[in-house]
Amino acid sequence: MKPIALVQLISEQTMQNLVSVLAFRPRHLIHLTTPKTASRAAHIVAAAEQAGLSPSFENIRLSQTPSIAETSRAVHRAVSAAQEAGFLPVVNFTGGTKLMSIGAYEAAKAAQSPSFYVDTEHQCFIDGGSSPQTIGSLLENDLSFTPFRDALNVRTIAAANGLENISLGRDWEPYLPLAAFLLDHPADEQATWEAIHGTKGICANGREPRDPAGWITLLDTPISLPTEIGKMAADLQLVACREGCWYLPQESRETLHELKSDSKLGERYFKAIAPLQFSLAFLTGGWWEVVVMDAAQRSGQFHDLQWSISFGRQPGEAQREEDIVGVDGVQIAYFSCKRGGAKARLLSVLDELDNRARSIGGSFTRRFLCVCYPPKKELRQNLEKRAEELSGIRIVTRDDLKNLDVFKK
Repeated sequence: MKPIALVQLISEQTMQNLVSVLAFRPRHLIHLTTPKTASRAAHIVAAAEQAGLSPSFENIRLSQTPSIAETSRAVHRAVSAAQEAGFLPVVNFTGGTKLMSIGAYEAAKAAQSPSFYVDTEHQCFIDGGSSPQTIGSLLENDLSFTPFRDALNVRTIAAANGLENISLGRDWEPYLPLAAFLLDHPADEQATWEAIHGTKGICANGREPRDPAGWITLLDTPISLPTEIGKMAADLQLVACREGCWYLPQESRETLHELKSDSKLGERYFKAIAPLQFSLAFLTGGWWEVVVMDAAQRSGQFHDLQWSISFGRQPGEAQREEDIVGVDGVQIAYFSCKRGGAKARLLSVLDELDNRARSIGGSFTRRFLCVCYPPKKELRQNLEKRAEELSGIRIVTRDDLKNLDVFKK
C-alpha cells in the first residue's frame, strides 16, 4: 500500500487532528490553516514526535475566513500534489469552520480520495464515503481509538496544545501507606499540620524561610509529629530522627552553609531546598493528592495518571507543577487537590483550575477540585455554584472517595 499523506483542516482545538495522526501514522502531513490557527499546526507535529512519529510536514495558509470554494481548491491541489508524489492522500474534514469542512469534503469526493470525520465523543472515525477505498481498509477494519490508546497520553495531548517542556511525575505508590494513615486518623493529621503550619509550628501560618540561613535554622528545629506518622515519614526520608526528635532531612545542610555568603539565590539554592519544601508540603496536605491519585487509579476511569507532573511551553522555561493529570478517553483529566479547612480560600482556586486545565488539554477537559475538608453551609453552596458555572467542575471530598463512581461522567 502507498504511504499515506494526511490532509487536515486545523482548528483551535487539535484533538481531532492528533488522533488522526496517531491512527493513520502518515508519512506526510498537509495542514490547512488560517492566520489564527497556524501555530496549532506545529503543535500537532510536536505531538506526533512525542508519540515516536516523524512525518514530513507541509503547511498551507488560507485566508482568515476561508469560503467553501477557497478550501475546496486548496484541498484539491494538496490531494493532486500528494498523488503525484506517490502518496495515498486521505482527507480529514473534521476541523476548521463548517464552510471549510464542506469544501474539504467536496474536494475529496471530486478526487475520489478517502476521507473521514472524527467523532471524539464516541471515540471513533466515520468514513466520508468519498472513495471506493474505505477508511476501514486503512485501519484494519477497526475505526475505534482503541489501537492507539497508549499513545494518546498526557505528553502527546499537552504537546498538541503547545506544551513541549514536560517532566513526568513522581512515583506515588511508596507514599500511599502514610497518606492513607493520615486520611484515616484525622486527629493525627491535624496535629501534623499544626506542628508545621500552626501558630506554634516550625513554619507558622505557612511561612517558609527565604534564605539559606533561615533554612539552616529550620533544619535544627524539631517537629512535634505524632509518633506513628514520624516513623512512617522517616521511612520515606521526609524527616530524619535525631536524639529521639523529628527534623527535616539534613542532606542539604552543607550546600546551604556554602550558599550563606552568596548574594544571588540561583538554581543551586532552589535545588537544595526542593526536598525540604516537598517534605513540608506533603505532610501539610500533599498526602491528600496521593489519596486522590489512588482512588482515581482504582476507579478505572483514567489512564496515564501522573502525580506532580510539570509543564512548560519552551525548553529551558520554568515549569509549573500540577497535582494530578491524566487522560479520560481523549480528554485531559485535571485534578487540583486542596486540604481545605476553615480558612481555605477555595473560590479563587476554581478559576485558576479552569485556566490551567484548558492550557494543558484545550477546551474539552474534565476538571476536579478535590477538597479533603470542604467548607460548610453557605460557603459550600457558593463553591458548588461557581464550579457549575465553569462548565461543570466536579467537587470531590473525602466522603465522595468512598464511592469511586464519583469520577464517572
